[in-house]
Amino acid sequence: MRIARARITPFALRLRAPIPTAHETLSLRRGWLLALESADGHLGWGDASPLLGFGMEDEKICSDALASGARVLLGREPCELDALLDDVEAMLPEAPGARAAIDFALHDLRAREEDRTVASLLAARRGDEPRPSLEVSFLCTGRAPGEVAASARQALALGYATFKLKIGIDSLGADLARAHALREAIGSAARLRLDANAAWSPTQAEVALRELAAVDAELIEQPVAADDLASLARLRAARRMPVAADESASSERGALSVLEADAADVIVLKPGALGGLRAAARVAVCASAKGCGVFVTSLLDSAVGVHAAAHLAASLPGPRPADGLATGELFERDLAPGPRIADGRLWLPDAPGLGLEPSPDAVKACRCGEPLEIVA
Repeated sequence: MRIARARITPFALRLRAPIPTAHETLSLRRGWLLALESADGHLGWGDASPLLGFGMEDEKICSDALASGARVLLGREPCELDALLDDVEAMLPEAPGARAAIDFALHDLRAREEDRTVASLLAARRGDEPRPSLEVSFLCTGRAPGEVAASARQALALGYATFKLKIGIDSLGADLARAHALREAIGSAARLRLDANAAWSPTQAEVALRELAAVDAELIEQPVAADDLASLARLRAARRMPVAADESASSERGALSVLEADAADVIVLKPGALGGLRAAARVAVCASAKGCGVFVTSLLDSAVGVHAAAHLAASLPGPRPADGLATGELFERDLAPGPRIADGRLWLPDAPGLGLEPSPDAVKACRCGEPLEIVA
């Protein structure tokens, strides 16, 4: 059935506690909820939430691009999924956040009309079946070592086995104290992941990785600037700890450049920054061909974006590092319930599409502007 209507609703989600990163301190996530409705009443959902430091468009460009992209979809058939996504990519090359929202909603709508999950739709392209659950990492909060340790102990009791710590925010001494406190709290068997968010110069990164080697980290995400692939490659070659490209791989072109430069052991896939599920899946295929690992994370998205990223993660072959998708509890209120997480694993809903329905009451409570209705 043809796409008959689109609705774009601006929202703001407040975090329970601010999250400091090397780019900014996050206390609020703004974005847009996209609903695509087919003539037979099926709804496909997507969201867009541009984030500083990941090469994404600003809020006005994202909003305008979402409206323009939605208009060209009206009257088209969701079964033309690849043709529709080709058109959107060509039309909105500088708006990856808007492309991602449209990609999520189109995949959701197509899967619902076929009465299957988005993960099943994605895995079928490889002739494979998706996994029903996946291991996820826990993002530790707190700036003081004691606060980080307390956060980690709570998550350890819930069954998490991989823990992530943001560093590069304070001095190296402060980072070392927080990292050692985390390692002590989780013990030697758990995995510890560090994320510097491009905070350091090449010299600072070399010193930091040497000092941080004592905490036996699983990997470090983006220790240097996104465009400094030469330094990223040198740090990888030094083998103090595995290196993951995050901001460097926040666009499809950037991810391919990382792979060509052999600059990372792991590529971090953020569908919301890469322009959607199809683009992220293409990067995953290229990484696999180069022998490079991948894992999937959200952009501190709403439950819609987290569900979309989880379906991608479940569709990818394993084994892989834990995915960074346990972010729903960071918000005071979300647009919908997040995926179920138990014993450190995220379980995909088995309902068609993305498997979620945003709550009208929650959308109304989180709305920060008037919705835009576009009708064929």
